[in-house]
Amino acid sequence: MKILKENMEELFLKVSYSRKSEYEDKELNDFFNYWLVFEEKEDDILCLKNESIDSILYTKYYWCTKYKKRYEELYGYDAGIEQQQYKLIEELQTRINETVNWNLIESMEIE
Repeated sequence: MKILKENMEELFLKVSYSRKSEYEDKELNDFFNYWLVFEEKEDDILCLKNESIDSILYTKYYWCTKYKKRYEELYGYDAGIEQQQYKLIEELQTRINETVNWNLIESMEIE
């Protein structure tokens, strides 16, 4: 399963994503935007990158997880972010063509 991690700024340009400045911490803000581009521009990314929906959904989960971890490092636990992560797992379960790859999910959690 391919997780889209490279050339994110280039992707923003190709799908006309406007970066949001929600946080002063650059890394947290980057992770937030990387997650959000897959939320807001999923259809454009699917067409542009010719990626499977599975890859897009796992990538969305990956960036959400990176965002959650960084957020917790800076500010502590947030139940709302945790809930968003569970919603992404539910989305994976309903939209992918196969069983959820729990090993991949677990590896994202410990990365």
